[in-house]
Amino acid sequence: MKLNNKTLQFSVFALLFTVVIAGCSKDYLDREPSSYLTGEQIKEYAPLNPEIPKGIIRGVYTNTFSWGTGGSGDHDDFGQKSIDIVTDLMSGDMVLTGKTYGWFSSDYELNAMSRTDSRAYKLWRYYFQIITGANAVVDALASDSIDVANRPSYGQALALRAYAYFNMVNLYQHPFADDPTAMSVPIYNSQVNSEAQPLSSVETVYEFIINDLELAVEMLENFERSNKNEINRNVAKGLLSYAYLSTGEFGKAAQLSSEIISSGEFTLMSSEQVIQTGFNNVLIPGWMWGVDITKDNSPGLPSFWGMMDIFTYSYAGAGDGKAIDISLYNAIPDNDVRKQQFLSDENNQYYLHPTYKFYDANRQIFYNRTWDNDIVYMRVAEMYLVCAEAYAHTNPNESKKVLRLLLAEREPGAASRINALTDEELMDEIYLQWRIEMWGEGKSLLALKRFEKEVTRGPNHKYLANSSYLYNDTRMIFEIPENEVNNNPQIDYNDEENSEKSKVISFISEN
Repeated sequence: MKLNNKTLQFSVFALLFTVVIAGCSKDYLDREPSSYLTGEQIKEYAPLNPEIPKGIIRGVYTNTFSWGTGGSGDHDDFGQKSIDIVTDLMSGDMVLTGKTYGWFSSDYELNAMSRTDSRAYKLWRYYFQIITGANAVVDALASDSIDVANRPSYGQALALRAYAYFNMVNLYQHPFADDPTAMSVPIYNSQVNSEAQPLSSVETVYEFIINDLELAVEMLENFERSNKNEINRNVAKGLLSYAYLSTGEFGKAAQLSSEIISSGEFTLMSSEQVIQTGFNNVLIPGWMWGVDITKDNSPGLPSFWGMMDIFTYSYAGAGDGKAIDISLYNAIPDNDVRKQQFLSDENNQYYLHPTYKFYDANRQIFYNRTWDNDIVYMRVAEMYLVCAEAYAHTNPNESKKVLRLLLAEREPGAASRINALTDEELMDEIYLQWRIEMWGEGKSLLALKRFEKEVTRGPNHKYLANSSYLYNDTRMIFEIPENEVNNNPQIDYNDEENSEKSKVISFISEN
């Protein structure tokens, strides 16, 4: 396809977003992923037609919930929600109740972290596909004066790139507080003439993330999104508040999360909604960012609902269920509505499965065969928790105030209990609330690392039951995949000095 007319209609570029994303080879360092448009051509033509960057962004969003975006045909490879399941299993808060089909079993057994394991590669490829697509838009639009029509696309690209790097720096390295100088992942800030990059420190990656998100917040001012699939200003603020929280910028994290809560755009899910919505509709007022899954865009059986919901034709209903750790379940007060999300009758075959959290509206076993329930990436409840956690470091009384607001819709009468907490008890309580409120949504591993806690798996675990491991156990991070090591000359795991600088760990099973 030759492009020599700057007034080409949008139809010429309609396939661009799929080309840029789906055209990536298995090696990330294939620096020219498009067989239709080069990076230079994207940069030349995109500023002339706002539909071009919009198309690329749509493709990036589609990647977040598509089957095989990690480069495999495996049924545990379906974008962000598959990773959310992985990290909740790693944290020990989620139990894999069966291994009939084997999906996620290595993650659950903490054996998937080696650079030769497919999971390390799936994560790497998935996030770098997001980065590649985002960079294409950034390259096309970056300038001192971005046209008003292109500001939303530019802001979303920056936010998506930061989102990918935020997840990567936490998956491939220990938390910021442990050692900001530890080497983590390479930074690619351009898709045009970009050569292989060396590993960057955790601190440098966070600086990159925060710079992207601060600019994204600016670019997304006055942006009215068409649906919750898109990142708007409050979602970008939410991502930025996580970055500030992770790097100890507690005042900034509290301010941003407070702004989101008070914006009025979202409403905290009520006690009724917590058990009556099935967490299956993107229109739930408490959802900040999510995807409207339909018959046309659903990945089908290899999907979040195919893995989690017993009322969907699914692996969960067929034996490979996901349940809550029984010790965590027992820590939920009996009058807390969230305890009702999990069946507690031990004679029931779905014991402690999220039968009243993630469920199809029809509530008939195997009824939903279209896998078209929606998925959530961010809720306003997270912002209450971010705010409470940030204030706990600087203003415990304000932290308790925010926590009371959250629990008013969860645990009647919690106020007096919260008021009586010491500062140390307050931190423990906030950590517990992260685990209860966000169970099954991929937040537990990040919380485990931020709070620097030890995991003790409960007796209902099928693997490592009653065993303990720390937040910085070597099995809590992934090695850079062998594919990247072999193709990136800037990474040398055989170099003793470089390995020491990179804090590269030998992931030998301790079981």
